[in-house]
Amino acid sequence: MRRLILVTLILIPSLVFAQKRTGAVKGVLYDSINDYALQSASVTVFKQADSSIVEFQLTNTQGEFDIKNIPAKTALYCIISYTGYRPFVKNFQLDTVTMVTNLGKLFMTRPDKDEMEEVVVKAVQPLRMNGDTLEINPDAFKLDSNAVVEDMLLRVPGLTVWGDGTITMNGRKLEKVYVDGKPFFGGATQTATQNLPKNAIEKIQLYQEKDVSKLTNTEEKTDSLYSMNIKLKADKKKGMFGKIGAGYGTDDHYTGDGVIQVYDKKNQAGIAIGINNINKEEGTGENAFMDNTFKSNFRIFYGGRGNANDGITRRTYGNLKWQHSFSESDNSQFYNRLTTDYGFLNTRRNVTSNGNREEIINNNRQTSISKNTSINDNTSNTVKFQYENRKKFGNFVNFNANYTNQHSNSSSNASTNITLNDSINTSRTNSSSYSSSNSNSFNMFGWLRSNDFELRDDPRKNYSVNFGANYNENLSNRATVNTLESFVDSIYTNTIDRKYNNYSKNYNAYADLNYDGFRQLLFGIYNFFNINMSLVNGINLSRSEQNAMVVDRDAPDAPYRINNYLTNTNTLSSFSYNPALNFNKSFNKSVWGKYYYWLSFGVNLRYQFQTQKNESSILNRNIDRSFNAFTPGLNANFNYQKENALRIYSYLWANTSNQLPSIDQLYPIIDSTERYNVIVGNPLLKASKTKYLNYSFDISRAKPNSKSNYGARLGINFNNISSAIGDSLVYNRDSSGKSTRYLLNVAYQRSLGANLNLNFSHNIDKKNTISFTYIPSLNSYIRPGYIDGRQSTSRNLSLSNNFNVLYNLIDKFNISVGEIIATNRNHQSNSDRQAAAIRSYTTTSNVNYFINKNLTLNTSVNYQTNNSAQQDARAFTIWNANAIYRFMQQKAELKLSAFDLLKQNKNIDNNLGYNYASTTVSNGLQQYFMITFSYYPRKFGGGSGRRPPAPRGPMMIMVQ
Repeated sequence: MRRLILVTLILIPSLVFAQKRTGAVKGVLYDSINDYALQSASVTVFKQADSSIVEFQLTNTQGEFDIKNIPAKTALYCIISYTGYRPFVKNFQLDTVTMVTNLGKLFMTRPDKDEMEEVVVKAVQPLRMNGDTLEINPDAFKLDSNAVVEDMLLRVPGLTVWGDGTITMNGRKLEKVYVDGKPFFGGATQTATQNLPKNAIEKIQLYQEKDVSKLTNTEEKTDSLYSMNIKLKADKKKGMFGKIGAGYGTDDHYTGDGVIQVYDKKNQAGIAIGINNINKEEGTGENAFMDNTFKSNFRIFYGGRGNANDGITRRTYGNLKWQHSFSESDNSQFYNRLTTDYGFLNTRRNVTSNGNREEIINNNRQTSISKNTSINDNTSNTVKFQYENRKKFGNFVNFNANYTNQHSNSSSNASTNITLNDSINTSRTNSSSYSSSNSNSFNMFGWLRSNDFELRDDPRKNYSVNFGANYNENLSNRATVNTLESFVDSIYTNTIDRKYNNYSKNYNAYADLNYDGFRQLLFGIYNFFNINMSLVNGINLSRSEQNAMVVDRDAPDAPYRINNYLTNTNTLSSFSYNPALNFNKSFNKSVWGKYYYWLSFGVNLRYQFQTQKNESSILNRNIDRSFNAFTPGLNANFNYQKENALRIYSYLWANTSNQLPSIDQLYPIIDSTERYNVIVGNPLLKASKTKYLNYSFDISRAKPNSKSNYGARLGINFNNISSAIGDSLVYNRDSSGKSTRYLLNVAYQRSLGANLNLNFSHNIDKKNTISFTYIPSLNSYIRPGYIDGRQSTSRNLSLSNNFNVLYNLIDKFNISVGEIIATNRNHQSNSDRQAAAIRSYTTTSNVNYFINKNLTLNTSVNYQTNNSAQQDARAFTIWNANAIYRFMQQKAELKLSAFDLLKQNKNIDNNLGYNYASTTVSNGLQQYFMITFSYYPRKFGGGSGRRPPAPRGPMMIMVQ
């Protein structure tokens, strides 16, 4: 199966071998008076026969254009347009000898002030620059009447739509997608690009904007975002779209969902409901509005492994969403809107699992074999509220609040057998439990910030306030019966029949005041070496109340008695104050048409004050303590752009913080049902100090006219905890498998995480594109401790390599092939246990074949091999297939699905811990066949009148 990748990579180039012979046309544009190059002029090549568009391009910083894929032996003409200049029209035919037509140096002229324009050349230009904004004209793309925005974006040079729906322009990711300057039903890219029809779009704008969400946190990067705004036509600013579907399959599998979304100039409203028992998560809650999209073609694959959840799940959901804009502004940076959301979700999951865990103790191998069955029923109701107000003149306001009620019931039965060296039975545990809980939580947060337009006149007005509050209460009940049979000690059988009743309440409130005009306030007109100064004050108040009632009984017919050890009350009150003084200095330089760079350094001088008071019915848990420490931080930003070449962004952030040990680490309450892992607290534990470091590096190609684009993103996180809380693990001498963990401070604990995202895309021609993605990641941690009195350091290293290639023959065929290799290795120094390792290989292949515009065939194969630490390798193949037929003008869809054709679906979870390796195999959804009918109601714009068709090609208009 893994050979499939190599075969596919060999075959993909052969799919495009029969391309027509093509060449290129090139030239350079200059101003006729001042003789300087004209950047970002629009150059479009048309066929003379029917005025259809052949290719198009924008000139680079030197005014050059070099348009490829020009057909030979064809009469052509090009139209060059640039704001403020007369259009330039040139007829030509490709030189069949050199296959290149060089138009040379072309001069564009401005109209005279007193000149009456007699001839106007109007043409549908696909691309043009409007100031700093790139505008795409949908009318230039001849597509099917059912085409959506994504179909058009696939045909724009430099713009790549990846297999997961992510969009990049010249290698740079589009972070925000708006419709008329507003988030469209939550802001998910696919909701807009896969639902809005091309013929409803006036233009698409690509531009940079400030990342407003980061303006309130001085420790986070404040670079700009690359955004896209879809501007609707005047008569299409209201519409309705959605999906209604139902399916039934073998073994009583079913699915049903309905989504209706409506919008106008000021409002967006949607409703989503659904139910299924096929482990489908894509259509739940808010995701229903993103995933149940129309899609004129199925580039976003149905397949992959799919439905890979543990157990069998039935899910019922409902969601309501409403957004109201108090103004009709289509500026994404200035807005005044209210968003509300309600979600209901009920899940019922049945899980059966078998586990195998291995530990090395005193040169002996201890093996734990467990079986577990559980049924979980969870219901939640969530209400969300958000108000945003950002005006050009006035403070910025953002306020969020949400309330959640959650109720759950669960029951489980578990058994664990422990053996020594695979031959000596040491103990057996059986337990059954039932629990229920009900919780209510309320959270609110927001920020207020002064307007940066006003700050130009008086920087002393520059401030921001972050604030928030949280409340949570939980009532839970649990009953458990736990029986231990020990074959190595004097007590052969011991049963604990126990009930728990717990009630808890938690409160939290915080506020951060940032004043950025501190330098001007202190020094007035003196610039202090152009070093900006800001004053920060942070306050946090919290209170946690817990009331636990525990009862036991000695026999099935005996009454329950209060367990005085576990029954307790506990209240923890905390207060923290964090003042800070920030210094920041930046440098920048630019040469027009060549390069630009910006460099910034910041230092955060912060002090941390913290007090805690714990009140408990257990005497030794009544403590008062206070703590203070100097916790500085620093950050650096670097942004570099070389015109017509590349773009680099780099960010570094480092910080320190201190954490007091919790009351349960100092004086834990030990529950005797924890048979094998008893934790002993340590009242002498000291506060730990953590040093964080985060680094990111992003490079992408910035060559507008290139057929190929690339990008690379690197992220590194490093944590070092001094005086960390570690373990001294002691195993019982009777080999029963019991262990005791004594908490203590160790010199350090360290963790390192790194990930890299490499992507490359190439437009072979108008129809054929290929893209490659490689994502390696690394995670490592080092945790010193003790095992049976001997110092032992656990070192864990996990590596993942994810490679994917996607070939797309637009509207005809696409295939995606990927490979994931994941390795996890754990080594225990000064231990008799050998280094343990687990490794998994996953090969994926997804194929979509569009037989015609109505019929699509889809198949996906997922082949996985798991090499666990203590068992033979396990391999399985998940093969899914779909046939999709659309009719009734593409509004109705009939889909035949086949899941797990080979009946091999299973869920394998391998883990390596501090001193153990384990494998758990749980049940999963297996083979079924299903037929689904869906209807997509779609209406954009009002009235029955039709706009006249857009002009095709250039048009000569005489102006009197």
